[in-house]
Amino acid sequence: MFLLLTAAVAFGLLAIAWVVYPAAMWLRARTGRGSTGTSRTPDAAACVVVATRDDPAFAVERVRNLRGGDYPVDRLQVVIAVDPGAPFPFEAYHDALAGLAEVVPGDRPGGKAATLNAGVRAAAGCDALVFADVGQEFSPDAIRRLVLALESGLEGVTGRYTHHRTDAVMTAWSDFEAVIRAGQAASRSVVSATGAVLAMRPAYWRDLPAGLICDDLFTGLSIVRQGGRVGFCPEAVAFDPRPFSQDQQFARRARTLTGLIQYCAVVPGVLLPWRNPVWLHFVVHKLLRLLTPVLLAVGLLATLVFLALRVPMALSAVAAATLLVVLLGVVIAPAAFRRIRNQALWMLRLQLVPVVAIANGLRGRWAVWNPTPQGRGELPHGT
Repeated sequence: MFLLLTAAVAFGLLAIAWVVYPAAMWLRARTGRGSTGTSRTPDAAACVVVATRDDPAFAVERVRNLRGGDYPVDRLQVVIAVDPGAPFPFEAYHDALAGLAEVVPGDRPGGKAATLNAGVRAAAGCDALVFADVGQEFSPDAIRRLVLALESGLEGVTGRYTHHRTDAVMTAWSDFEAVIRAGQAASRSVVSATGAVLAMRPAYWRDLPAGLICDDLFTGLSIVRQGGRVGFCPEAVAFDPRPFSQDQQFARRARTLTGLIQYCAVVPGVLLPWRNPVWLHFVVHKLLRLLTPVLLAVGLLATLVFLALRVPMALSAVAAATLLVVLLGVVIAPAAFRRIRNQALWMLRLQLVPVVAIANGLRGRWAVWNPTPQGRGELPHGT
C-alpha cells in the first residue's frame, strides 16, 4: 500500500504541474482580457536599457533595430550599459554608438545584474523602462505595445520571446510557456517575465544584487511583491535569429533553473504564501517543475518495486511489449523510428536539467554563464 501511495503522490504532483495547471491557465487565458496592444500612440517617454559585453558592432545593430520601430523617436531614449568585464574597451562602444545611444559603464564587479543597475540609473526621468538584450530583434511595434500596456494600468508587462523553429521540442516548450503566461496574466500576474522583452514603471525598480542570474525573475516578482501586476503581451515580440544547438539549449535551461534556486536563496520570502501574492503559481509553475526528475524517479521506482513484488509477470509483460514495439519500429519504419527516438532522447536529456541546477544550488555554484553562437557573448539572465 505504501508503494502505491508513494507512486500516486509523485505522479499526482507531476500531473498537477504538467497537465492540470497548464489546462487551468489555458482556460483562464481564454476567459481573461484580450490583447493589451492597440493602434494608439503612447504619451510616455520610454527608455530602453540594454546590458552588454558583446562586440560593439552587435550593439549598433540592436540600437538601430530599437530605433527603427514605430515608437516616436523624440520620446525614445536608448541606454547601452557596458559590462566592466567586456573583452572590448569601453571607448569602442562609446565611439561606435555616438549619436545613437547613451553609453555608460556598468557597475563593478560586473555581470548583467550590476551592469543593468548602472543602465537604469542613466535612464532617470523616463516614464517607462524597457529592457532588451543584444541578441534579439524587436518587432516594429514591440515597444509601443509594451508601453501602452503600462498606460492601461499595469505596473509591468512582458512580451514573447521567439526563435528559429528548428527544434520541435523547444518550439513546443516556447508555445507551452506562452499559454501559461497568458493565463497567469489573466489571473493575477505573470510569475516570471522574459528579460529579453520587458517593460515596467520606474517606481517599481529595485537594484539587482550583484551576481544575480535571473534578473527578469527578480524584477518581475519584485513588482508583484510590491503590490503591482505584470501582464503578458504576446504581440510584443523579441525574435532571436541565432541558432542554438541542443548543448546550448541544455546549458541555457540549466542556467535558468540554477537562477531560480539562487533567487530562492537571495529572496527566501518568496517561499512564504503570506509574502508572495502569487505563491501558488510560483510553487506549481516553478518549484514542482524543478522537482520533476525527482518525482518521476520516485514514482517509477515505487511502481516497479510494487510490480516486482506483487505482480512479477506484469513487469515481464511490460518489458516484452516495450521491446516488441521498438523492434517493430526499427523494421517497419526505420527513418520515423530514428526521428522519434532522437526526440525522445532529447526530452529525456532535458530531464537532467533540474538535476544539474539542483547540484549547482547545493554547491552554491552561480557562475553558469556560457558563450552563445555567432560570437555573441551572453550575460547571465533567465530568458
